[in-house]
Amino acid sequence: MAQSDPEPAPAAEPDEPTVSTTAADPTTAADPPTAGDPATAVGPTTAAGPAASKAGSEPEPEDPAERARRTVRTFEWSCAWLTLLAGAFVVSGMVQNDKKFTGLAWLGAIAVILCVLALIALYVGCAKDKVTLRTRVGPVDLFQASTVLVVIAVICGLAVPTDNHSALSLALPWALTYWIYGMKPPAESTPTT
Repeated sequence: MAQSDPEPAPAAEPDEPTVSTTAADPTTAADPPTAGDPATAVGPTTAAGPAASKAGSEPEPEDPAERARRTVRTFEWSCAWLTLLAGAFVVSGMVQNDKKFTGLAWLGAIAVILCVLALIALYVGCAKDKVTLRTRVGPVDLFQASTVLVVIAVICGLAVPTDNHSALSLALPWALTYWIYGMKPPAESTPTT
């Protein structure tokens, strides 16, 4: 039984001249097209030549400040999604063990849910460039307010009589925002010369 060739033959390069046997096309592999002959010109013809058409198709370099802002927005969207998932885990743990809840436990559960919703709203607002973590609200900025919300949510989540400690997972998105808050804003981080 004959086996097929595992590596197919390479395709012919498109820039190679072809050999024609007809009388209408006198060019052959021995007669390459000349640069001055418009009938046999190869590639796009512009005033500056083929190099100009290649340069026009390349994307221009991206501004580092815009790239930094886009990266920060991506992290802020990630914080919003992580907070949503952590909140879902906390709420599902509470719902599964709600038989043990007293009135104070339900108050703690409501506090956790409200804190998680406020954190999600904050992170989405930051990701949509409506606010920043450095936006002042009275004597504190939004990052400091989010820290208070995370502490309240974690303490209330751990105080509710459940057997899981999923409220601690709220610390991960907060840690990402702590890192973002500690970075210089993109406008300040660009070098000045």
